[in-house]
Amino acid sequence: MKTMKIYVIMFMTFAAFSLASCSDDPDGKWDPMVWKAEVPVQITDGVYNVSDTGDEFTFSCRNYSGPWMSEAVSNGEYFYPPRESNDYHTITTDWFKAEISGNKLKVVFEANDTKEERPLQLTVTAGDIFHTFRFKQFACTRY
Repeated sequence: MKTMKIYVIMFMTFAAFSLASCSDDPDGKWDPMVWKAEVPVQITDGVYNVSDTGDEFTFSCRNYSGPWMSEAVSNGEYFYPPRESNDYHTITTDWFKAEISGNKLKVVFEANDTKEERPLQLTVTAGDIFHTFRFKQFACTRY
């Protein structure tokens, strides 16, 4: 009976140690997302410049294989993927569309026919890690 108690104590100790070391990466210690543009892009102070006539950007994530959309913000207005249809990979509005397939992000901007610049912050995630792309679409110069 005494040996049984020793085995139970040893098992409980082993179980406690194995539960305490379940995760290699504690929360908040994920590596930052590394994104690379597929073609050369114009960037100023961390903001991608978008032509008033429209543009298309393609980026690939180098260290996470399946990121998805979190949200987009422009002039205080929030845009989300259609989560109710279980789609976390696209955000579509009347002037831009962002889509992730695998580790590739494609953002397409329609022409800006207004006299105002259009800023856009697009945030993608892979769980506990987030990356925000910042874009600025120039105002129409054809007036």
